[in-house]
Amino acid sequence: MPQSIAHLELNAPKAVSGVSTTRRTPTTEWTPWDLTRRLSPRDQVRVMKRDAYGRLDENSYPLIYRVGPTAPTTPWLVRMADEGGIFRLLCFDFDGKEAGVVSPDLMERAVDDCDALSGILDRLGIAHVVCQSSGTGGRHIWVALQGGASAGTVSALAGAAHANYATLDHGMLCNPREGGARPPLAPHRDGSSSTVLRGQLAGLLAPSATSSDLTALTGVLDAARPAPRPADTKPSGPIDIRYSAPRPLSTWGRGHMATVNGGSNASWTGFMCLLAAASAGWTLAEVEKESLTAPGMEHYRTKNTSRRTRKPRSPAEARARLERQWAKAQQYSALHAPLTTSQAPSDFTDLGIIVDTVEDLLTRFRVSPGRWGQSETAISQCSILTAVAYLSLQTGKRTVAASIRDLALMVGLSRDTARRALTALAADGFLVRVALAEGGNAAEWGLIPKFSTAPRTVASQPLDNPRPPSELFNLRTSLVTTLERQLTDGRHDLFTRPGLGHLAGRTYALLAQHSSLRIDTAARLLGVSTRHTATILSRLRTYRLIVKHTNGWARAKQDFRDKAARIVGVAGLLVDRARRYQAERDVWAWWQAEVTTMNAGPRRRPKGVHVSSRPLFRDTNAPGERVWPRYPRSSTQRGDHRSARELVDLGLLDPDNRWQYLGDAA
Repeated sequence: MPQSIAHLELNAPKAVSGVSTTRRTPTTEWTPWDLTRRLSPRDQVRVMKRDAYGRLDENSYPLIYRVGPTAPTTPWLVRMADEGGIFRLLCFDFDGKEAGVVSPDLMERAVDDCDALSGILDRLGIAHVVCQSSGTGGRHIWVALQGGASAGTVSALAGAAHANYATLDHGMLCNPREGGARPPLAPHRDGSSSTVLRGQLAGLLAPSATSSDLTALTGVLDAARPAPRPADTKPSGPIDIRYSAPRPLSTWGRGHMATVNGGSNASWTGFMCLLAAASAGWTLAEVEKESLTAPGMEHYRTKNTSRRTRKPRSPAEARARLERQWAKAQQYSALHAPLTTSQAPSDFTDLGIIVDTVEDLLTRFRVSPGRWGQSETAISQCSILTAVAYLSLQTGKRTVAASIRDLALMVGLSRDTARRALTALAADGFLVRVALAEGGNAAEWGLIPKFSTAPRTVASQPLDNPRPPSELFNLRTSLVTTLERQLTDGRHDLFTRPGLGHLAGRTYALLAQHSSLRIDTAARLLGVSTRHTATILSRLRTYRLIVKHTNGWARAKQDFRDKAARIVGVAGLLVDRARRYQAERDVWAWWQAEVTTMNAGPRRRPKGVHVSSRPLFRDTNAPGERVWPRYPRSSTQRGDHRSARELVDLGLLDPDNRWQYLGDAA
């Protein structure tokens, strides 16, 4: 036996203690298994199991292996809590995979998220070690605890961290029984190993972080939590007051664009810049030009080197990343378009009811897939109900104003389909219409709490025991993220009725949540027959959106939805639909203004100024008010709605249009 290994064997502490009091051996002489024996809070680890062909295809650790002198022959993980449920180790796992496939965009987001959290730990003086978990580029942050921490304390920290960093896999921190991760230096099934990037491994063997430090970290993360609505978000760093956008932007958009070097999280700031530009109607060419100089778009000029520095991207890489992120920003922009002002709750009762109701709704979708997938009508109802739940969560209001056109555009359906779905959901007791549409105001809808009339079971604890505020807001953020992914993954030109259909979109979105699915499993999750599921998967495979997997079907690494939409002939359908719906709104608002003028008394009617003095404009002193030209009339002096629609379609009512419609002479 080599001398260094023998020395470790003689001085190894008991594995159940989780902390070594002997640090005579330099870290350079430690093997992965030597370090694991000193770190593991338990006297056993979990290891991978080879399949019948000797391969390690599944990322699971089903076998128990006793901690002893001999290392396992397959990769292993250590549990973070001891047998009593007290956490001795913490691992923040930042993953850049989507449906089991590495996404370059998400992986860079994971690296930025890791560095952002590492920076907070440095400011709080919490010793930690940053590792690259494998050859794919994932990140682990390890923290050892002096005296341990309770499951409740760690769970609160996990929720706060996940609310700040979307790429964080926080499930292991919420599971004191089996939550674990591969320790530093441990091998990975792909042949690589966990590599230390920053920090000292000796610090993990002599822990200094306490439960009080974790409570302070939770407080900092709660304060830094991004707002659910983009309009309420704040820059992640100092801003350059000299920055000026070439085209109009919202206040929050200008703040993100002016964030120096992208702030503390360059990838998050960069996407917020794209989202602001998409909401303001910018084009890709304008965004690409602005990305060359805007301080907040640093992410699209340089990349993180994992050494607290950044290096320039090649022009081809920068453009490809910008195009992918721009397509995603446009999807999110369409989702956020109907959002009104958010409501700051005076107490947390209403928000707690909304969160509980949405949780119950998602549970019903999961446990009763047949109800929501048995027909095309049911699938449309599921999407519309999800959209209403999303609006309620985002605004913090139990009742939201939602027009059928807004809801239809959010989920990629037609307005008639959205109208029928709303009526059916109200009849089935899932929604209640609080107010009818009137004039230019949309109808108001509200979710019915619990969706059930069954009596509640009497328990020894209070029936409505409220969550702590921080936990409530963290859960709200998590639910908003879940609903956003469901709505945006299935919203595409290709998944409209003239394309592959709405169920194909739901299937594609479902594959984002699983690394692979068999036909029977997908059918059960979708609530449809295996034959129907096979047909949908066949259509997706035809356009190379999915690929064959050892365990069924998986998403393709490259997104070919745009290409498939062009082949099918539906490219641009949702954009065209949005324009048509906006034209319908403009014609209706124009006619309502005309009706108001006709019903007003002679002295209250606006004066008929000369035709050359009647440009359209927005009154800056009264936001939202508009001076309309005279509505077109037929030869019988009745409103000519067809001509009005043609004028709107031509853009002649646009205040920025050079050739404006000036109406008939007074």
